[in-house]
Amino acid sequence: MMPVEWPLAAGAADRPVDPARPHAGRDRLPAVMTDFFLDEASRLTDEERALMAAMLRSLVLEVADELISQLPPLLGAKAEHLRDGLYRQLRNAGLLERQGLVSLLLRRADEQQLSGHAHRGTSMLGSLVGDQDGSVAESAMALTLARGRRLDKFGRLGAEFDDVAAEDAVALVNSVAAALWHGLDSDSEMALIEAVRAVLARHDEGRRLEATVASLARGLESTGRGDDGMVATLAGEGDAALLAGLLARRAGIDPDDAWRMFTSGEAMMLARLAGCERATAAQILAAFEPMSGAHSAERFIDRFDGIDDAVVEERRHWLRLDPHYRTARQAFGLAHG
Repeated sequence: MMPVEWPLAAGAADRPVDPARPHAGRDRLPAVMTDFFLDEASRLTDEERALMAAMLRSLVLEVADELISQLPPLLGAKAEHLRDGLYRQLRNAGLLERQGLVSLLLRRADEQQLSGHAHRGTSMLGSLVGDQDGSVAESAMALTLARGRRLDKFGRLGAEFDDVAAEDAVALVNSVAAALWHGLDSDSEMALIEAVRAVLARHDEGRRLEATVASLARGLESTGRGDDGMVATLAGEGDAALLAGLLARRAGIDPDDAWRMFTSGEAMMLARLAGCERATAAQILAAFEPMSGAHSAERFIDRFDGIDDAVVEERRHWLRLDPHYRTARQAFGLAHG
């Protein structure tokens, strides 16, 4: 994918590091070894890194504000003075290095990058808000509002606490609480623990942005409006998330699997799984060419043509297996195909 020039929120992103500056008292070799041999295709761009750091800091502060609001007034006032240093403390302690959390940040960065290449016109999502089918209209309004809440002052799509998976939410809230305790009196612990319980009780994965996308995709497919015409329209508008969600519904696979395929060079296999016509697949490539690399659209449509029906059904069977089973198969080197 080609980098997109986003306005960088300098205060929210990581501080730049001078590569010539020695790191006194720290062994850089393990980090340098990892960075030096990292596949260039997998390396984060500066824009991605800045956006992900800004989103992560925002998440930490959102959780901190929720915790502080649950504390007694005097204790909350003391905790308020500690909030700005929490992100750096948690990063330094390694408490934010969770795969699920980073996966969420990377997904948002990919969504931002893909939508940045969109050819903006009239919005299909906007028209669906007034749809005659109540369930479709309600889902479209929910998605519109959910996206609006997550936009920052630069118009970039971010993440909210509810977007975090349950296990990662528990870890994140407890980590922020522990960091707050570190700067408060020792007798604040029980109040912080109660605050943690209150914040986690309000966490709802059903309000995840991905859940609202899946709900609308389900409504479109169930009402017979998830056809190739809708796919082409969503591609033209650059709505990568809803497009991938609709393709997932048509293919009968998990939306997370569909998103990974869409962003990892397997968009044509996803299109075949969803039963898209060749012309529709070509429109997807034309709309999201940066995800496949410049001047590679022709090669990718050849890939669409070259996928055998039996291979498609074999892949569909694999993707419908339980994810834990698939992970175990891969651990034994027994993946599909």
